[in-house]
Amino acid sequence: MSVSFVRSLGSESGIQTNPLQDDSELPAGTNSDQIIATMLRATRGRIDKAFKVNSGNVKKLLGKGESLRASELNEAWVQVVESLNNGAYEAVVSRLSTSAAVLKWIVVTPAAAEGTGFTFSVSPTEPESGFFLAFRHLDCFNDGIKVRFRAEENRVAGAQAANSVITLQILDANDEKLSEYTGSLVRGAKDDSGNSTYLPEVIEKRTDSLELITGAIESVAVTSDAYGYNESYQEKWAESATLIYFVEGGTAYTTDDYVRAREQLQGTQFDYGYIVSAGSKAPALIAQLVQLAYETNIQLKVDIPGSLNAEESISFVEQLNLGASTTAHLIHAFWHPSKAADPTGVNGKIYLGTSALNAAFCCARNAIKNSKGFAKKNYPIAGREWKVNRSGIVQTYTPTKQELSALARAKINPVTYEVYSGGGRYVWRDSLTCAMVDSSLKKLIAVADMSCAIDDAISRFGKDILQLPMKIALKRMRDYLTQLFKDAQASDWLVPSDDPEMGGNAWKFVIQPDSTRPYEKMVVQYKLRYDGTTRQIENTQTLSR
Repeated sequence: MSVSFVRSLGSESGIQTNPLQDDSELPAGTNSDQIIATMLRATRGRIDKAFKVNSGNVKKLLGKGESLRASELNEAWVQVVESLNNGAYEAVVSRLSTSAAVLKWIVVTPAAAEGTGFTFSVSPTEPESGFFLAFRHLDCFNDGIKVRFRAEENRVAGAQAANSVITLQILDANDEKLSEYTGSLVRGAKDDSGNSTYLPEVIEKRTDSLELITGAIESVAVTSDAYGYNESYQEKWAESATLIYFVEGGTAYTTDDYVRAREQLQGTQFDYGYIVSAGSKAPALIAQLVQLAYETNIQLKVDIPGSLNAEESISFVEQLNLGASTTAHLIHAFWHPSKAADPTGVNGKIYLGTSALNAAFCCARNAIKNSKGFAKKNYPIAGREWKVNRSGIVQTYTPTKQELSALARAKINPVTYEVYSGGGRYVWRDSLTCAMVDSSLKKLIAVADMSCAIDDAISRFGKDILQLPMKIALKRMRDYLTQLFKDAQASDWLVPSDDPEMGGNAWKFVIQPDSTRPYEKMVVQYKLRYDGTTRQIENTQTLSR
């Protein structure tokens, strides 16, 4: 083919056509505000780092849940599953573990009679010799897993020969297949395209939750129980019984355990938009979630035990001292003094917090955006339109008027039965943050939601323009903020301010190089007037003569 151009001209005559330049890219949003995060106790799930679950794989990755009668810690599993069925796109989970947890190697050893069967066992240490396969399953199933493998018939010169390629399957204790891999036992094996077919490398490309090593034996013999087919033409597999390779080591979590779980959520590559306590009553755990909210500028929704009365609920929050956080507006406390049928079916009627359900409804709301990319975050998840959709709810405590006032002063949002024009329902009765202010936008959950979204968008755009020339970066940030705030006002997030400094505008910003470090540091300051939330209405009727 004759090409009429070159990519780089020297001194010769000709045409240089440069690669396509793209100035059309627009700042792209994420769906992080449709994802929740929490730390919890589960019967499955890796303990070395945070991981994601969704409504389709939550029971496969976290286990099937256990009774709250056995442990109150099991409420978090219920809340996470419920939230994934009510609008949360995904959940980022850090599984709690103690220093007593032990993850063992699963070891496959050839039987004494060479070329026949195999034995399966677990070992606390990595085997050094005499094994066929050994691996660690980092998903840490308390109920164990099963392992099986086989080799297809391999014909050479018309006769069956040993096969170095095997298929390995991992199953749970109920025989549900978790994963399957096919590869060679020979180091350096490659396919026709030059790609590695060595089984450990095949697995490494597909997952980081399985670490496998091979022994000195590089093939499956024709006489093996894992080779070919039996007399009935059924596949022959070398299969294990259920292998208990992970020992949870108890649930007596220490502060160090909670710190480790918080650091996993803080350091994960996965995005999330809401943090939930998911019913935890442990002050040390909640303290770490408060720290996580501060470090990430992400809202935290905290449950107050529903079994407490109003006075006890206030005492619970006071002991946690949530208002002392420098980002107390990010923390939202909910109290639901009711029992309901367990939405997962594991338990009967139980006290169940609403932090994860509230976050799930936030996620569902955020999934619907207007033409400018803004969700209705100016509408809090509270009041008539957002009801607790559980069955068999029975309210066990009804606060008085005076107690409701005291709860509001303590920044607690009751989740109780309320009557509206269309009938009664269980709803989030209020939408207050834990900020210790009386007359301020900072006290409103909707404002915290919008504020976090704005901060996140600006921070992400700022990352995009790092390392650009200062003049270019300043211009791009000015253009971006102008459009962002115009769109926010058009979406009813922002309203005109009464502050004389604002000049009747809803937003104002200043972008300039830092006076002390003008060559490298940009200073971005913005002032916004968010719309408020109608929490109180005062009616007055006057009789006219």
